[in-house]
Amino acid sequence: MTTTTTTPAPLPWRAIVRWALVGTVVLLALVLVDVHRYGGNNPVSLIQPGTGGPSTQVIARDFPELEQPDGSGLDGQMYYAVARDPFHLDQTAKQLDAPRYRLQRPLLSWLAWGVHPTGGGVGLVTGFFLVGLLGAFGGALATGALSAQLRGPTWLAALFPLLPGTYWSLRVTVSDALALALALGALALAQRQKQVPAVVLGVLAVLAKEPVILVFAGWALHRRTRRDALLLLVPGAVAAAWMGWLHVQFPADPSRPSDLGLPFVGLVDGWRAQWSRGHELVGLACTAGGYAIGVLALALRRLRHPLGWAIAIQLAFLSIMGLNPVTMNFGGTRMAMAVMVLGAITLFTPHAARALAGDDERTAGIEAADPEPTPERRPQPAQPSAVAAG
Repeated sequence: MTTTTTTPAPLPWRAIVRWALVGTVVLLALVLVDVHRYGGNNPVSLIQPGTGGPSTQVIARDFPELEQPDGSGLDGQMYYAVARDPFHLDQTAKQLDAPRYRLQRPLLSWLAWGVHPTGGGVGLVTGFFLVGLLGAFGGALATGALSAQLRGPTWLAALFPLLPGTYWSLRVTVSDALALALALGALALAQRQKQVPAVVLGVLAVLAKEPVILVFAGWALHRRTRRDALLLLVPGAVAAAWMGWLHVQFPADPSRPSDLGLPFVGLVDGWRAQWSRGHELVGLACTAGGYAIGVLALALRRLRHPLGWAIAIQLAFLSIMGLNPVTMNFGGTRMAMAVMVLGAITLFTPHAARALAGDDERTAGIEAADPEPTPERRPQPAQPSAVAAG
């Protein structure tokens, strides 16, 4: 008996790479223009320090001639502090506002340190920028590959670098785009039955930013196979183990506003405090756009689509986020990016349900190339011949 299995079709890599490069070049230009306009071409602008920020001392030590702006700065300064000394976390913790929380997502800092392991300064900031730019390009490749496998267009590869959340991730050095890029790559590999590298990327994704595990939860709910469950369970176990170790090593973080709350309370508070007054409108556009794309994708493709459950979970997660994550430009752009890209892929892959109808071991058919003959039709022995067959 001969069994015919389904082999994934080759991907149109030339088109995917071409569109990924287009999107990444546009992203690079936008970030460099903004650094020129508002950062005075100073690379330290990419990590957004501030005199009132938790990492101001390490910034002052590495850039003694820099006049840091007033205010608390943004999260990029703390990623820098972790990369500055990744092996002595007890000392690094003094430069973080909430060590347990900040160290839950170390991958971006580790990778930047890998690019520039010999100290801080401009070299380390450049390392962060290179890692972030490569992450955006990798996310573009993963988006294009996933779209192509779901019978969608390759030009969606250009979408990932053009997401507002990807722009903010590169502009102010945070790990959201890197985490989502790795997660999309894991899904693309899992679809092609490459489970081991898919799980490896999944582990890296949760070490970049742990909420990305929700993407894998949605994938596992749709696929419902043991192999795809590993893409949820293994990264989840690694993330839990890492957070458990941090809880043993460090005291409880200082109290800080919760990023989660009752459904839609963050949206109501955001409208009252910011949006109705004409503030943080980019955050409004991205949060509203994320909801619109996600709801439209579910309405048209429903949960039957391979990404349907992932979108539903992202919408639920977005609904319980607090004021800062969904309202502010810095937060709303990044929190909505997962549902934006998943929703876009879903909208442009209308026939994807058959492409991902569960485990690929369910083949299109098993052909019996040499069926066993029945006794009634069993061939008779051949007569002796003077010429032997070779």
